[in-house]
Amino acid sequence: MTKEQADAFAEILQILYDEKVLPYVIIVGSWAEYLYEQSGYFSTDFRSNLRTRDVDVLYSNIKMPGHRTTVIRNLAEHGFIYNQDVVSGVGKFSKEDLIDLEFMTKVLGSGNEQFYDIPSIGIKAEGLRALNILADKSTTAEFRGLTVNVPEPSAYVLQKLIINPNRTPDWKKEKDIDAVRELLSHIKNSEHDRMRLRIIYDGLSTKNKKTVDKVCKEHWLELFS
Repeated sequence: MTKEQADAFAEILQILYDEKVLPYVIIVGSWAEYLYEQSGYFSTDFRSNLRTRDVDVLYSNIKMPGHRTTVIRNLAEHGFIYNQDVVSGVGKFSKEDLIDLEFMTKVLGSGNEQFYDIPSIGIKAEGLRALNILADKSTTAEFRGLTVNVPEPSAYVLQKLIINPNRTPDWKKEKDIDAVRELLSHIKNSEHDRMRLRIIYDGLSTKNKKTVDKVCKEHWLELFS
């Protein structure tokens, strides 16, 4: 990651803060690991291995902040180009060759994955049930004077294990396992995070527990050693 990418990421967060949106979103994906590092979340020497320009922003409550914002215009004024998929209608933002931004949502109720309108921004986002655990188990990280929502590291790790069998292409599977392996070593050094890992794991469905156990066995990972 370059300094320019880090600055572009900081721009995104500042815009979301200025537009009163930041409290209602969670930074997920690899940029969450970057925030763990930058905020000193762990008392150990955790370092993220950020190798993506994709910033995934999970909108935890699409009804908030309850009024129309100027996020699209504000991003445009800072050099972000808005693109909309002609089939799904999902909108994404890109800044030069530095960084890409996509909003996502969790899936509400018992319905299938679908697309949701986010009224406050005026765009459509994809809903993914696999993100629900991250929306429901979040914490905060401090970054350049801003308080940013991120997944609890334990929830982040378990979610990556749950989705691993269906990740494509295969190199992403290996990348995720490397991230899980690194994070686990730091989670185990924190009494709080060790406890949260057990609690969140115990709260998983039987199906998801079996998936986690299977992936851990395949990759010689020990959650609770």
